[in-house]
Amino acid sequence: MYDYVTQHRWAKLKVGIVVTVSVMIIFFVIMFAGDLENYFAPKVKIYAMFTDIKGLREGSPVWFSGVEIGAVKSISFTTLRKIQVEMTVRSEALKLLKQDSKANILTLGLLGDKYVEILPGTGAERLKEGGIITGQTNIEIQDVVQTGQASIAKISDFVNTLEGILKRIEEGEGTASKFLKDPSVYNNLKAATGELTVILKKIEGGEGTMGKLLRDDGVYRDLSASVSDIKLFAASLKNSEGTLNKLLNDPSIYNRFQKASENLDAFTQRLASSKGTINKLLEDESLYKNIDSASAKLDRLLGRIDKGEGLAGSLIRDDEISKELKTTLKELNALIKDVKDNPRKYFKFSLF
Repeated sequence: MYDYVTQHRWAKLKVGIVVTVSVMIIFFVIMFAGDLENYFAPKVKIYAMFTDIKGLREGSPVWFSGVEIGAVKSISFTTLRKIQVEMTVRSEALKLLKQDSKANILTLGLLGDKYVEILPGTGAERLKEGGIITGQTNIEIQDVVQTGQASIAKISDFVNTLEGILKRIEEGEGTASKFLKDPSVYNNLKAATGELTVILKKIEGGEGTMGKLLRDDGVYRDLSASVSDIKLFAASLKNSEGTLNKLLNDPSIYNRFQKASENLDAFTQRLASSKGTINKLLEDESLYKNIDSASAKLDRLLGRIDKGEGLAGSLIRDDEISKELKTTLKELNALIKDVKDNPRKYFKFSLF
């Protein structure tokens, strides 16, 4: 009896095991139907360097030309402040990749799942196992939406500002409101337009300087003749051997000027550092005070003379003294002349 129960339980256990294994096999076949060959296919590792992976996760699929060729194995940071994405791809797909291939991070479906899309390169060498390709991140809808929100906010601020300006114009504030509501502005513009029309008619009729400039060919001929004269003068200056040509072409004159400027600079430095007479004239305040004092005294002296004080003032102011002085000078001149002509009359010499 005991053996029968044991065998019966063991039979049920074997049936359960068989059923469980069968269900697992069926589930495995359903889940990985068509991918069993790819799942057990040989794979190799390649790497991509990104600055921003936009939420890419380990296990995300890797596509090439719309075909899934592998998955993201790991994500890590590097010392160059970049993100390294390790990918495992089928070895047969590695033959299609180039060293200049690009890896883009794209969004799959509406749920926002990320995947890596590898773009085929040009005619460069084939990518080897463990090779590194350049990664780039495309602009996503979220970035566009954020930029659009910022732009909408700026437009909203502009509209609010414009609405405030229009409100002030409606209330009669500011210059623009006066242009719209004040009839005198229109009248002034109308008068100015009329005057401008009259001026233009005069110019068209050849009146005034502007009209002559537009109508008279003589002005053009004079300008043309002036240009010709300037050209002839330039040509003669170029071909001449005079002073102007030497000033333009002779480098020795420039060298002399440069040497003179250097000497002047050296003299200025010596003057600034010396303690001679010229430096004292420039820096000694006592000299200025003495000159100022002398000029003040001279001014007072001239003032007294102008007022008629003293002998000099009397000579300037009193006409009688001036006449007497002139008479005295004439008589003195006459006396001196007479002494020269008749010295014996005034001087007598005797030896004994």
